[in-house]
Amino acid sequence: MMKRSIFISMFSILAVASFAQHPILNSFDAFRQPNGIELRWVIKGGEQCNGTQIFRAGDDLVFEQIDHIPGICGSTISNEAYAFFDSVPVPNAYNHYKLQLGDQGFTDTVTVFFEDFGNDDFLLLSDHQNGTHRILFSNDNHNTAVLRVFDYSGSELHTQTTTGNDFILQPSGWRSGIYLFRISGVSQTDIHGKIYFGGS
Repeated sequence: MMKRSIFISMFSILAVASFAQHPILNSFDAFRQPNGIELRWVIKGGEQCNGTQIFRAGDDLVFEQIDHIPGICGSTISNEAYAFFDSVPVPNAYNHYKLQLGDQGFTDTVTVFFEDFGNDDFLLLSDHQNGTHRILFSNDNHNTAVLRVFDYSGSELHTQTTTGNDFILQPSGWRSGIYLFRISGVSQTDIHGKIYFGGS
């Protein structure tokens, strides 16, 4: 069963999602923690709702309700802060969240990437049928990440940049074999790995 908690508190921030607004909210944000994702929202003073439903979607953007907080939310006097902890987010994917505040309607969506790479600093997903490869890595601060792919002689074959958390490769015309890659710009040390291309 999913762990949950509603409280007025603040924790150290490890990663923050994009800001989303709603007429009765001051803020709605999502923060990645080592073991899950925390949602925080603040209802404006004088605003209230009856019950809060929490929805989550993965990369498929199909939202499902993951919890329901019954009762009156908000205060007639002052701002009221709430938090919810999702201990089982979708791993190695963008997690999208939105709230339904009683009959006040849905909030906008906040999004956080939650990685679970084990002891590695990246995850390689290969779709050999379509000849595509996806490299997932941490880039919470949305730095400009630079991917460089080399053959074993050290010749650079490909360069790509992103401010996201992944690179998608679909090489065409490359010979079958193992290639080296390096991702720089997201941490103090570069990310190094190997990737196999089947050729075409």
